[in-house]
Amino acid sequence: MMYKRYECANCDFYEIAKYDLHKEKCPACGHNYHVFEEDIDEDKYSWLFNTIKNHFYFENFVIRSNSFLFIGNMISDFSKIREIFENIGYYPFIRKKEGKIYLHLFKAKKPGKSRVIIPIALLVATILSVFYAGYSWAVPLKEMGFIDNIWVTSSIFMMGLIFILGSHELAHKITAMKNKVDASWPYFIPMPLFIIGTMGALITIKSPIPDKKAAIKIGLSGPLIGFIASVIVISIGIAISPVVPATEYMRAVETFNATHPGGITIGFGQTLIYRILLDLFLNLPEGYTLVTHPLVVAGIVGVFVTALNLLPMGQLDGGHVARSILGEKYHMLVSKTTALSLIGIGFLGSFLRYPIWPGWILWGFIGYLISSRGHPGAMDEVTELTGEDKILAVIGIIIFILCFTPTPLYVVP
Repeated sequence: MMYKRYECANCDFYEIAKYDLHKEKCPACGHNYHVFEEDIDEDKYSWLFNTIKNHFYFENFVIRSNSFLFIGNMISDFSKIREIFENIGYYPFIRKKEGKIYLHLFKAKKPGKSRVIIPIALLVATILSVFYAGYSWAVPLKEMGFIDNIWVTSSIFMMGLIFILGSHELAHKITAMKNKVDASWPYFIPMPLFIIGTMGALITIKSPIPDKKAAIKIGLSGPLIGFIASVIVISIGIAISPVVPATEYMRAVETFNATHPGGITIGFGQTLIYRILLDLFLNLPEGYTLVTHPLVVAGIVGVFVTALNLLPMGQLDGGHVARSILGEKYHMLVSKTTALSLIGIGFLGSFLRYPIWPGWILWGFIGYLISSRGHPGAMDEVTELTGEDKILAVIGIIIFILCFTPTPLYVVP
């Protein structure tokens, strides 16, 4: 049977359609299509037609360079269509356009086995590097007489930060498993000689997310559990932080600075959640001050990591939620706008000499790059979200507001 072949000379992408697609340009690169007729032996695809005929009514069938496309309407629920095609090695994706359902079929790549040895090795390395960072935070406090044991304090810092990062990533892993999404074990990133000893942790998603509901749950699970873990760590840290007379504290700091010239003191900007926790758990007598325990620092880092992950950019946690709520077009717009806003915030602080973290400039550029790559979306982007799903998204926004500060850290003059 004669089909129409739409071929792009620029990127080699092609579409072979049973009926006219009314297209002039390649969807992959935007260059003009070269269109001509081609004789297609439909018997080669009879297995595909027989598989789909009782579940999807199609008006057009398109053979693409990397997939098959059916245009029409669903007869069965998407969950049934997904089950049928995954059983024969294909991932189905559905999108809605001009009242029609577009069913894309991509050959499923067999997920590789999750190697446990690499995550374990990285975890051990991160534990050591975070312990060393905790040691660096503990030494000045020991010399000033505010803690008794450097090793215990270093261990507490390490356990607090690993607990937060591990909780965040394991929440992603468990939620992915519940939604039948293949995901790796957490990969911790050691960063020796860095002030916190790590660049965080991550998991990789190895199979498509089934629907928008699952994308929101997977995206929010990590920040939500990580936020709760950070609140617990900060609360315990405040409870074990020494409270001393302000004059005694100032004398100890001045003596330490005099004996350690050229040292750098790092400060942390106050987020709303940190302010709330201080008001709840700290009742300072007049003339006294809080000597921040390194465990509080671990919790503050956890809050910062939560805010970063909730930024609605690319495939960050907040990006998963934004794509599910806003759709492809507006997710891309919000994603790039957020990245450019971070760059603007960073430069604005430099121009105004206001203590805004200049690191936002780097994060903005990184965010723009990952935003430009887009987001594949869930397999089912047609089924509407429920009120419960939207409430989860609102909870994510509230957590972001509680955790974000334009000055997460700064050098104390």
